[in-house]
Amino acid sequence: MEETKEVGLVVEPQMNQLTTNVFGEESRVKKATSLDLTDEEQVDMLLNSMQDVDYKLNDFVDKSIDVIGAYVVEREVDSVNEDTGEIITRKKHVLMLFDKNNKSYVTGSNACYMSYVDIVAIKGLPSKEKPLKLTPIKVDAKEKGHSYLKLKIIK
Repeated sequence: MEETKEVGLVVEPQMNQLTTNVFGEESRVKKATSLDLTDEEQVDMLLNSMQDVDYKLNDFVDKSIDVIGAYVVEREVDSVNEDTGEIITRKKHVLMLFDKNNKSYVTGSNACYMSYVDIVAIKGLPSKEKPLKLTPIKVDAKEKGHSYLKLKIIK
């Protein structure tokens, strides 16, 4: 049975947290994966993709990907409001998806990350046994000429 945690009204599947504070310091970077870390093939796929990803997700807009797992990096980034001098901390995400052919797809789009979170909160985390058929899509922003990368589940 898949471990879950309750988040508001939604039950969210648990991902494997990866330790990033090797030297005992509090890290501003969090990493997690839904891959099976007891499966040597999936572990090697994850480690190799950290060094050399196969594809940019942006190059697969409107194409189907049978996703078996994901790797997420969340990083806190500070910026200074030039008017007030206030430090604003935002969270940025890198999302890496893995397909049934052991290929990896990466994006730094926060909108894409958020759409992935919405999908797995309802459908559950993907696995080899239960892949999610996803397609990257472009959604127009309010500003002309800009768009966001998101994910859509397909049948």
